[in-house]
Amino acid sequence: MVDFGPVITPPGQYTHCVDRKDYCDVPSPLQVGVPSTLKFLLCEYLLGGKLVCLSGGGDQCAIGTVAGLEAVGAGKEGLDALDNDFSFNLLLAPFQVQDFVGYLPLSHPDTNIVEPHRVRDDAVKHGPLGYLMVDSPNPQPLPRPVDQSGAPGWPDDKSQPKGKATWPVDGYGVLWHYASYHLHDKGQEGDNLHKLYDQPSGGAKWAAPPGPDTGWWVPLPVLHCECEGSRIFFVCQAMDPFLDLMQGKVPGSSGPSPGEVCHATAHKLPWPLNVVVNAVCTIAEDLIGLAVAAALAPVIAAAFGAAWEAAQAFDDLFITGPVAKQIHVGDVVLVQGRWDWDAGHSGHTELHPVKAIVKLTTPPQVLPPEIRPGTADYDPTSGNGISPADRAAIRATHERWCRLLAESPPPPDPRQGGGLSPAQVASMTPGQLAVWAAQNRPENSWTTHPLLDGCAPDGPSPGLH
Repeated sequence: MVDFGPVITPPGQYTHCVDRKDYCDVPSPLQVGVPSTLKFLLCEYLLGGKLVCLSGGGDQCAIGTVAGLEAVGAGKEGLDALDNDFSFNLLLAPFQVQDFVGYLPLSHPDTNIVEPHRVRDDAVKHGPLGYLMVDSPNPQPLPRPVDQSGAPGWPDDKSQPKGKATWPVDGYGVLWHYASYHLHDKGQEGDNLHKLYDQPSGGAKWAAPPGPDTGWWVPLPVLHCECEGSRIFFVCQAMDPFLDLMQGKVPGSSGPSPGEVCHATAHKLPWPLNVVVNAVCTIAEDLIGLAVAAALAPVIAAAFGAAWEAAQAFDDLFITGPVAKQIHVGDVVLVQGRWDWDAGHSGHTELHPVKAIVKLTTPPQVLPPEIRPGTADYDPTSGNGISPADRAAIRATHERWCRLLAESPPPPDPRQGGGLSPAQVASMTPGQLAVWAAQNRPENSWTTHPLLDGCAPDGPSPGLH
């Protein structure tokens, strides 16, 4: 049986997700005032409003090979760097990287990149864990993602033209280069699939796909996994009192702002009076917000900058920094996290936030027989090599490993002297409580060796698993 490394528990968990029927785009400046728009964007949309729950806000688990890394800040400039998550992309078991050589050679002389949606669709159709890359069964459709709606637009960024994503779920693809009959990692940043063949133009922020002179490339279909940084949360906390003042509210007070009351009243009026009153509400809120922002500009700028820098230092030391040092391309891992659909791009499923990672002690890019039991080649183009018996065995292993990982208690809270906080204990499942209780039995509290500093149990011990 394959050996497992320690459980890595990324501590950054700052976001929430919303039901698909409750999803809202960031409003335009014509709908509400700038202060309200800023507060919704910073403290709601970026902290989870763009994440649609795919399993009722619950977790899912995935097994596979790390096929690409996205370092903190990769591809981000200016305010985009507010999102300082560390991400990795997972090629789901039982496929291994070299299985995808079968998509080559390419017959069309003007094409050097395998069509990414074809590869993704094959992996979903023929892979036992492919369901993690598409929408969960639900009669309620997913909302339109940014790529299709042009939202959120200002102030997060300029409005985006409608892209070529296969809405509602497009996905991620990480390019690997073909040479010497093998696929090789060249560190090509993974990104939404449509960006692999949409030529960048104007203010587009992604690099052009590798040209024909670079040889053949295969976009590996992957599940995106995000270990959350704290910057959005820290900046929201720092800016929230000022945004309240800009809305005409006492900082920290509950209830609607004067602008929100005004807009709610306008919506009850008949057309065209509602349009006129709504515009007046927006102008009034913006005038108040502008006056407060001008008066407090130095304080606001100082608070924003301090929160920005403090969050990065905190994350580098305690949150994403330690996690990023332990994850490498080629690692075979078991990953647990909340299963979401991210509308902030072209629409893709992901584990966000990642809550636990276990590295398997196998050679790089090699899956153990428990999760790749067959002896034949696993051909993603047709599913050959994955017999019904193998498929059932893979699913059974996946369910068993994921159930045991879900029973792992949360990491100790450093503020509790190495123990768990009351809130952590209250949030644990019955399975986690049972494991935690077993871990704390006297006979399991040895440090050096059970024969040296251990003790015998008073009665039959349930043991650990």
